[in-house]
Amino acid sequence: MHYLVYTSTANFPLTIADLRRLLGPWRANNARAQVTGVLLYSEGQILQVLEGEADALHALFAIIAADARHRNVTKLADGRAQGRAFAEWSMQFRTVDPQDFAQFVQQMNTAAGHTARLAPVLASFMAPEQPWA
Repeated sequence: MHYLVYTSTANFPLTIADLRRLLGPWRANNARAQVTGVLLYSEGQILQVLEGEADALHALFAIIAADARHRNVTKLADGRAQGRAFAEWSMQFRTVDPQDFAQFVQQMNTAAGHTARLAPVLASFMAPEQPWA
C-alpha cells in the first residue's frame, strides 16, 4: 500500500456545482484503479490525499500534474503506508475555509509519513455541520 499527497492551484474559480460534476468521473476512475482518498478545496487551492498501489498512484499523479485546469502541482508526500486511512472513500470531497486549509497543510506535513495520522488531522478540520460530498 502506498500514499501520495499533493497541493495545486485551480486556474479558474470552481463552484461547488463544478466540483460535484467533476467528482463523478474522478470517483469512477479511482474505483477502477483501486485508489481511495480525499480532496479538499479552498478558494482555488486543492489538496488531495490518495492511497493505493504505488504504480497506480504514480500513473494517476502524472495525469493530475499534466491537467491544464490547475497549476503549481506540488507533491507533499509519497511513500509506503501500513494500510488505507480512507478505505471507504474512492474520493471524498470537502470545501474548507482558507485558514483551516493552511493549517491543515501545515499539520499534514507533520503527519505525512504516516497515513493513519492523516485521518485524525482531516477530522479535526471538518465542521460537523458541513457534510462530506
